[in-house]
Amino acid sequence: MASIFRTSAALAFLFLCLGANSEAMIPLAADIQKSDGTFALSRATAISCADAAGCAATKAYLSGLLQKTSLPDTGGEGAVMLRHVEGLAPEAYRLQITPKGVEIAATGEAGLFYGTITLWQLASENSTIPAQNITDAPRFSWRGVLLDSVRHFQTVDEVKRFIDAMAIHKLNVLQWHLTDDQGWRIEIKKYPLLTKIAAWRKNSREGRHGGFYTQDQVRDVVAYAAARHITVVPEIEMPGHASAALAAYPKLASIKHPSRKVSGDWGIFPNLYNVDDATFAFLEDVLSEVMTLFPSPYIHVGGDEAPKGQWDASPKIQAQMKALGVPNTKELQGYFTARIGKYLDAHGRRLIGWDEILEGGPPANAAITSWRTPESAIEAAEKGHDVVFSPAPQLYLDYCQIAREGEPTCRGVQSTLKDVYAFDPEPKGALAKHLIGMQANIWTEHLPTMNAVFYAGFPRLAAVAEIAWTPREKHNWPDFLSRLPDQMRRYQALGIRYSDAAFSVNVAAKPAQSGASVTLSNQSGYGVIHYTLDGSAPTPQSPLYSAPFDTKLPATITATTFAEGKPIAPPRSESLTAQSILRRNSYTLELCGNGIPLAQKGHSGAVVMVDVMNPCWFYKGIDLSSVRGFDIAVTHLPFNFQIGDDIKHIPLDAKAAPHGQLEIRLGDCKGEKLAVVPLKANTSHLSVKITPQKGAQDLCFVFARRKVDPVWAIDWVQPLVQE
Repeated sequence: MASIFRTSAALAFLFLCLGANSEAMIPLAADIQKSDGTFALSRATAISCADAAGCAATKAYLSGLLQKTSLPDTGGEGAVMLRHVEGLAPEAYRLQITPKGVEIAATGEAGLFYGTITLWQLASENSTIPAQNITDAPRFSWRGVLLDSVRHFQTVDEVKRFIDAMAIHKLNVLQWHLTDDQGWRIEIKKYPLLTKIAAWRKNSREGRHGGFYTQDQVRDVVAYAAARHITVVPEIEMPGHASAALAAYPKLASIKHPSRKVSGDWGIFPNLYNVDDATFAFLEDVLSEVMTLFPSPYIHVGGDEAPKGQWDASPKIQAQMKALGVPNTKELQGYFTARIGKYLDAHGRRLIGWDEILEGGPPANAAITSWRTPESAIEAAEKGHDVVFSPAPQLYLDYCQIAREGEPTCRGVQSTLKDVYAFDPEPKGALAKHLIGMQANIWTEHLPTMNAVFYAGFPRLAAVAEIAWTPREKHNWPDFLSRLPDQMRRYQALGIRYSDAAFSVNVAAKPAQSGASVTLSNQSGYGVIHYTLDGSAPTPQSPLYSAPFDTKLPATITATTFAEGKPIAPPRSESLTAQSILRRNSYTLELCGNGIPLAQKGHSGAVVMVDVMNPCWFYKGIDLSSVRGFDIAVTHLPFNFQIGDDIKHIPLDAKAAPHGQLEIRLGDCKGEKLAVVPLKANTSHLSVKITPQKGAQDLCFVFARRKVDPVWAIDWVQPLVQE
């Protein structure tokens, strides 16, 4: 296992070593014109407003940022002037830096705010900023992030910390996911059971979990966001993702006896609201209270993943459909959405929903969050709907950003920093008129803590911010990477946890005649890699990696990525032996399929990569001529997933051992069985003997089981070689 020198102190020192790039802002400004000279900035630099309109909040915000930056306490005599001018777009600004001072000019308060963020980003460690003129405005008006507070609840202070992190990226919409199958997170005074019952769940995996935001707390969060020019858009799910609400108020359900307990399972539940007038009265009451808390012009009603089985099977709902003249249940959802949309419209608000609402025909003025395919965005625009691009997997930040041992839990499909940055829509046709922005989504089924949310979000949200703000013609992946170390330095200053996946070195080794052949790489391909063979931390004078190299064993490889002679990620170290280079873990093995791949924590505490539909891995190209067996670490996790009829496709074996068994097969997973090992409920380690085979072959490690729960998984496999 790679060891990582990643203490907070080490990282802080690491980035203090970096000099600030003179254009190291993220997102990059639209137009930058360099001038002669520099301006000296310090913590004591005067900040003032040039007009009676005032700018007290923006002035205080900039001052607070500068206090968190490594600037001297005293400096030059110049000042920073904030000025309101006429004629700029609401979020646009002009920033003029001369040796004598700085002026930030904007028409709207948001523009002043964004200008101060750019100035703060330009503040270098030696306190001098190159003279320049910046003219800037955002590409899109909707630059958003969804924060899921349902699957795992965050405190008010944690949500505010997240809003602060959004602000320094000039992100301006927080879609706050407040209701779903696994919980109801917002106080509705008329319906107290929503917080007494629907806000809490209990299961063996996490115990009792839940919480909710009082209306006073919601007002506080909304005001805090507004002060940072972030609009909070609430999401109140309907007609699906309603299980928690139905547990509290079962008469709203489409079946007679819904569960009275809130589930902790993940996935798609079949439970939908019914279409009675009483249900619409309930939802309108809820939305009425929601609208008093959120001044957002948009109210998000979800509308996604609403399987129609309960509606199809209900004689009462079928009769209602006939009376309404609705031919099918897809169009019944259209009727449902239109009725809610009419209510919102009457109160001066606009409905927005996920792209599934297109199937039933949404209200004419509804906006669409397009998450499934680019085609849904095009369809929405051609029908006259404004569109927010939010595609999976690229902008789903609960997806793994790197597949490697030691990472936290995440959804197994990868969305790397480069994948996020590469999603760069060029709106054509109807989209040119109707694409209002972009949004990344942070769902929290597999992100149980706020630290996990931040780790998943940053720096990928920096890429989202640049795509959504900076003109498309200025998007440049290598240039973005060159500015990213400075952004990471700012994260350090503000205490924002982030991932180093883009720059940290991966050490890979395979057997060679002299011992091992070593390959070093990083995910982004940026910078240069220096390494040592004695376990010491590399410096720019250490050997430069240029191609795979051979080394004798045992050896300790320690490697770091450098840019401009400075380290941009902590060292990663790998101790290599003749045995360890044959060892494979659940990430370096290859999954046999791609049903529902997840990085999940098992009962042993290890986080493993497993396809919960088919727990099976390939060890490719292993020389079996001297392998006499394997040491194998295994773990298991609960199958707590609602996957509908797909559960029928999980392979089961009625002849398997009572607690399941591990089978090692030659070639593909239908090949000769080399070993079958029965499991016990608490099995964590297996020692397996096999008969040596000829040459290099593929092996399949697959768990056979009688039932879907639990899911067994491999942590690591160590071949045992005959000396």
